Amino acid sequence: MKHLLIFISFLISYSSNEQRNYEINRFNNGAIKSHGWIENSKKTEHWSFYYQDSLVKEKGTYKNDLKNGYWKRFSEDKQLISEGFYKDHLKSGYWKYYKDGHLYESGLYHNDIKTDFWKTYHANGTIRSEGNYSKNHKKGYWKYYYNNGQLESQGNYKNNLKTKFWTFYSSNGKKSKFGNFLNGKENGYWYFYSEKGLKLAEGHFNNGTKSDWWLFYDDNEKVHHKCQLKGNMKNGYCLIYENEELKAASKFSEGKKIKVWTDLASFKKENKLSDLK
Repeated sequence: MKHLLIFISFLISYSSNEQRNYEINRFNNGAIKSHGWIENSKKTEHWSFYYQDSLVKEKGTYKNDLKNGYWKRFSEDKQLISEGFYKDHLKSGYWKYYKDGHLYESGLYHNDIKTDFWKTYHANGTIRSEGNYSKNHKKGYWKYYYNNGQLESQGNYKNNLKTKFWTFYSSNGKKSKFGNFLNGKENGYWYFYSEKGLKLAEGHFNNGTKSDWWLFYDDNEKVHHKCQLKGNMKNGYCLIYENEELKAASKFSEGKKIKVWTDLASFKKENKLSDLK
């Protein structure tokens, strides 16, 4: 009898300290807003949340009122938006994201921060980009692709900004341009090519803008004209060539033409060839 009383006393104590019930919350119109288990006033185990039209918004598991484990989220048109894992209410582990019904992005989180290898995808399912993250910032070597699978560009990131040498390609696989970046902006000497792979232009960038001498080529990859630029505008001499021989020249100031020479003799008479270096 004594042992029975002790057992009953334990059950009463347990039920008073460990309260568990199934909770259903509703919108003002009576539609279900959410439902799941409550234990000691905290969400636990499986929960589901809804839009006002009763369609599922998200669902997953809780532990001590924090999202833990596998979760899914849906749009109002029933499309899967995202799925992945939480640890103590922070995204941790592998996640996938959907856009317009197709896989858009996938990769790893640690404490709600993107880390390690990630991919993005085109609507047709082919890879759009791939590379690594560190603390939500792109780092190291990345590749980008056209939706036909051809490589679109490749190069390095540092703190989410393009850096060092990058190469870009046309959708047919031909190289379209290449050069260096510094803090996310073109810097140094760059080369540009047509879709057929023919040289179009080459010249200097300074902090993302064209500067100094630039050379522009004809369909035979011979210099057609070359100009001095500053801040993407013609600023200085612009020389016109025919069969690689100088035929005419102009002079510009901040994009405005201030002088024209129609033959080489008159140009040499008024200018020093050393000014063309």
